[in-house]
Amino acid sequence: MPTPAPCLGVCNTAWRRAEHHALATHTDHDVPVTWGAPIHCPGCVERATRHLEELPELLVAVTREPLYGQRGVPTATMHSAPTDTTPWPGQAARLLIDRIAGGLAETAAELRRLRGLGDRPVRTPGVREEIWIAGTVRLLIAHVEWLLQEHPLASESHDPARVGRDVVPSGNPAAQIAHWHRAAVRFTGRDKAPETKRFAPCKRCGGPWLTESRDLRLVNDQPYIECQDPDCQALFTHAEYRDYVRSLIPAAARQEPDVHTVLDLPALDDDELPPVLRGTLSRGSTLPGRHPDATPDKTLA
Repeated sequence: MPTPAPCLGVCNTAWRRAEHHALATHTDHDVPVTWGAPIHCPGCVERATRHLEELPELLVAVTREPLYGQRGVPTATMHSAPTDTTPWPGQAARLLIDRIAGGLAETAAELRRLRGLGDRPVRTPGVREEIWIAGTVRLLIAHVEWLLQEHPLASESHDPARVGRDVVPSGNPAAQIAHWHRAAVRFTGRDKAPETKRFAPCKRCGGPWLTESRDLRLVNDQPYIECQDPDCQALFTHAEYRDYVRSLIPAAARQEPDVHTVLDLPALDDDELPPVLRGTLSRGSTLPGRHPDATPDKTLA
């Protein structure tokens, strides 16, 4: 039976960072490790499957972005260098779709070759792009367990390698799927929700640097809350953060206020009432309703 090894997926990113920090500082940490089965854990396999399932709809949203998307923040300045060509409308969306669809096609072709499923054209002539992409994604979903556990590059690190000045992306199928999904999500602007959340000061350093991490994920896909201060880099789960915020609230403020307030008013005798109310208000009765037109001799029915 092979010796279990830590999962290579993003579920262990926090553990790998803690291990690196522990080796550098010769201290211990309590970040749990997720074991692979045998290479990637079931949570990473489920995550890759969900990303593949969402890719067709995301790519359709990318095609609509030039028509219905929001204008991006201009980045050109008076010192920007001139370009030789002017981008045509929808060029960025088209380039992203070609990149993701091409990667899906290459992965599917390699899958068929390695598993002996027969050779097929990368794209059947006459088939619409969205239908061809959906069929390719269905094939990858059907073999996602093999891609993440038995593919020749499944044991490669998810982090890109640097060769001189060039950055070579990882060939791990799980890393590629996550990269495609992340690129489509960011292009369509669906990754801006965590930026609107406001967090309490960091428990360790006291600085306002807490944010939801986009790279550190738990097994149940809840993000870690991490401190962006490079000298702190504290990590909190959502349960730990809730307990920390609850401890900041004073005990008196945490008590539930009374919804109903009972007023102990003394009973009034007729002699103590104003002349206009004498004989009108008795014990256990209420004032008559006043007509909307304020007519003295009329009351509400």
